[in-house]
Amino acid sequence: MKITGAIFDMDGTLLNSMDYWGMVADEYLNTVGIIPKESTCKRFLEDGMKNWYEYCQREYNLTADYDVAKQGIYELINVKYDTVVKMKDGVRELLDSLYNKGVKMCLATATDRRSVERILKRLDMEKYFSRIFTSGEVGKGKREPLIYQLALDYLGTDKETTYVFEDAVYAMRTAFTNGFKVVGVYDKNVYASENEVRGLCHIYLDKDSRYKLDIE
Repeated sequence: MKITGAIFDMDGTLLNSMDYWGMVADEYLNTVGIIPKESTCKRFLEDGMKNWYEYCQREYNLTADYDVAKQGIYELINVKYDTVVKMKDGVRELLDSLYNKGVKMCLATATDRRSVERILKRLDMEKYFSRIFTSGEVGKGKREPLIYQLALDYLGTDKETTYVFEDAVYAMRTAFTNGFKVVGVYDKNVYASENEVRGLCHIYLDKDSRYKLDIE
């Protein structure tokens, strides 16, 4: 593959963090005295924090303001970032390969900047990414293409040779249907069939790929 630019998602794509993101959804509810009748992990991971919050308001009478709940979630996930979250196997090697070939790279993530910077520093990943784009700062989530377009504009690379790396099906769909080259990344927390994922990306890195790409 010829690649001049790479736009990376972070959680689930580069990091083994999605297990912990799902876990902290229920953990937060427990801290405010709510024991869900069934785990809210799948809903949190599939629908995002805001939709999860609105569901918990309806189903469990969650009374905390959204910003308060969000802060509570981030306090819990930051503990995971500080202790147990790691890069997925093969990620360092891929990033080193791209970096050494002069491929321009940035992050496009739904995670808040402070948490992103925290984990990048701990795992010594800062040098790979010239800029971080977050959904919160952009003002749009990944169901819309704005974050990818801003990242592409920043990189200044040809769209035909710039790849978006994602694990979430809805994010792949956004990038793919808006003309981006997509590398789909396997994560066990993606609730979709492999066939569906393969239909939304140009390259698929399955669980055994170890992030090996044939890079020109």
